[in-house]
Amino acid sequence: MKKLEYFHLSNEILGVNLAANLIGRLAAELLGRTMIPETAKNSESSYQTIEILFGSAVVLFLILTTLWYEMPIRRYLKGMRRQKDVLPDHSELAKRRLLNAPYFLILVDLSIWFIGAVIFGFLTRLGGESPFIVRSIVVQALVTGLITVTLAFFWIEHILQRRMTPIFFPQGRLHEIKGVWRIRIGIRLTALILAGSVVPLTAIYLTIIASMRALTAGRAAPLEILERLQDIVLTETLIFMAFAAFMTMLVGNNLTRPLKGIIGVLQEITRGFFDRKVPVTSNDEIGYTGDVINEMTEGLKERDMIKDAFGKYVSEEVRDEVLSGRIPLDGEKKAVTILFSDLRNFTPMTESNDPKLVVQLMNNYFNEMTEAIQQEGGLVLQFLGDEIYAVFGAPISRTDHPLRAFRAGTAMMKRLVELNKRLVDQGWPILNHGIGIHTGEALAANIGSPDRLSYLLVGDTVNLASRLQSLTKEIGTELILSAVTHERLTESELADIELRRLPPIKIKGKREPVEVFAVA
Repeated sequence: MKKLEYFHLSNEILGVNLAANLIGRLAAELLGRTMIPETAKNSESSYQTIEILFGSAVVLFLILTTLWYEMPIRRYLKGMRRQKDVLPDHSELAKRRLLNAPYFLILVDLSIWFIGAVIFGFLTRLGGESPFIVRSIVVQALVTGLITVTLAFFWIEHILQRRMTPIFFPQGRLHEIKGVWRIRIGIRLTALILAGSVVPLTAIYLTIIASMRALTAGRAAPLEILERLQDIVLTETLIFMAFAAFMTMLVGNNLTRPLKGIIGVLQEITRGFFDRKVPVTSNDEIGYTGDVINEMTEGLKERDMIKDAFGKYVSEEVRDEVLSGRIPLDGEKKAVTILFSDLRNFTPMTESNDPKLVVQLMNNYFNEMTEAIQQEGGLVLQFLGDEIYAVFGAPISRTDHPLRAFRAGTAMMKRLVELNKRLVDQGWPILNHGIGIHTGEALAANIGSPDRLSYLLVGDTVNLASRLQSLTKEIGTELILSAVTHERLTESELADIELRRLPPIKIKGKREPVEVFAVA
């Protein structure tokens, strides 16, 4: 924070409050010439000196009172300028003083105008003026006092929201500060309406009464009084119109600016962006709404991060199915194709190589094989040590799942050749694997405990696919698929790779021998 900015921020509340009172004093001068009958001017000379002394005392009192009240605020700003941490108690006090500043200063201002009304009413009465003129002076002081405090409140609140609260409350949460006066929006608007309607009507009413008294007393001709009344009402109307326009600008800006911020953040949320926050600059209903939206945004952002993290452990399809609740917890039977792949001679490789190297080899292998599976719409359900367990046709049903699984298996073979070339270039050991594929029905469900679930497929189809993968070791081939899967393949797919039918093989757990095909 630069020195000039610090000076401006430190004295902005004081300057605005003095300016509001100066405007009120000018309004009082103008209204005094219209609301108070001419006879009251006879006593002006008797208290002009007192008026000057009182005005000087008021300015001095306002400055000293505001400086005393702002001491914690200035200390906080000075600490920020010097980039020093402010003690928690001092910070809390500064924030509380800042939020209470509009309310404290309007009480001070209203007290000053009330005291002024009493003093000058009393002096006017001592000057020999009539009770009506005394009442007119008192009412005129109170009317302009109401104008002043209303203007001071909304003006101070305006600069606080625009400049001060974003510095003191960068994260919002203004409503959490204890010991702060809060006025609801409805009450504020009611005060604005009263200041913009009751006060002007009161001033015009007193002007009309004064003119009627002048007419009754015969101090001027009726036409002259009416012409003067017309000029006076026009002057008062212009004064109050200017006051109303300025107040409407302040209040309208105080309300519309945070609402625009809320709308902007909500629009970002609908587009899936959760980084933007509502700037909270007040502790009323709008400010609280902004805090709630920010909390909601953080929750959505956290949920989105969890969703993305969840998608790293399962596929996006499973993630979306689980989050949407479309996967029955008690399971469903689905026609699927299961693929298992397993690295060969993995245990000896882990014993003869550095563990970090083994992890890198496994990650490279899993990355390549996973891409081959996902490109065909398959889902990697689990990494079981050095084994991959994948499914085609679940949770998203696909009628061509055998063809997709077969294409994924052949792609995995090709990718392993390319991967081994890169490993040889780096001086690393090459990898070998076996792939088993089988098509049939399986039970798909969320399986596990209430605290931890896994989307898995269970049944004879899964077991047979795993057995076929193990069979590749005995047969000495890279890929074996069941005859059931082979029957679902197209001639064009079979033309791209040479397969040989093996004699029916007895497999553990199956009564009848299983017909299989292996890569030649």
